Amino acid sequence: MNEELQEQASLYVLGLLEGDAATAFERQLQSDDALRDFVDSLDETAAVLAHQAPPHPLPPELRARVLAQVSSSKTVAFPARQRWLPWAIAAGLAVTCAYLVAERAGLNKRLARLEQRDFFSQIQIASLSSKLENAPNANAVVVWDEKKQKGLLKVTQLPRNTEDRDYQLWVVDPRHKDPIDGGVFHVVNDGALRIPFQPKERVREAQGFAISLERKGGVPKAEGPIVLLGK
Repeated sequence: MNEELQEQASLYVLGLLEGDAATAFERQLQSDDALRDFVDSLDETAAVLAHQAPPHPLPPELRARVLAQVSSSKTVAFPARQRWLPWAIAAGLAVTCAYLVAERAGLNKRLARLEQRDFFSQIQIASLSSKLENAPNANAVVVWDEKKQKGLLKVTQLPRNTEDRDYQLWVVDPRHKDPIDGGVFHVVNDGALRIPFQPKERVREAQGFAISLERKGGVPKAEGPIVLLGK
């Protein structure tokens, strides 16, 4: 399964895949067993994480330890004399082999579950509320992937801007003196808008997000009014 499909699956689970993209994904979901299993596991993991504190990233040493346990379940080759063993011993060996197979499968499943928790732990979701008197219901959701340094912005009911203005996204990082430029976008109607973005500088710790109304093409530092703000 490629990286793009995994990203679509995560957005689908979070309810942020819409329109034609969602329709196409659901169509593929019906015919792809592996993708369906992946989405089911993400769904289950997301449900668990929703009731828990954000998990810590999976430590490399823990991952290595689990993998070592899996790889240590070696298959034992018995000599030809095995056919002379009493039936009771042979049955015991069969049970042991079955146990090792089940144990290996269980460890693999636990490792996959831990990695899925790690996958969700690197995703940050922020809700932005309106600062506009003329559009109090305007809002936005930011899905931010710190590891990939990419995000998705979903804006709803934000007023259309004039041709000489652009909305500009900002990422608040305490390691930077000024908010980091997340790019500009234009709203042509009052409906929902989805914009993928990648900040101009590396974000170490995203503590908040803001959207301002700026000159066409954007500015290095925010000059215009803040229209949406959140963390």
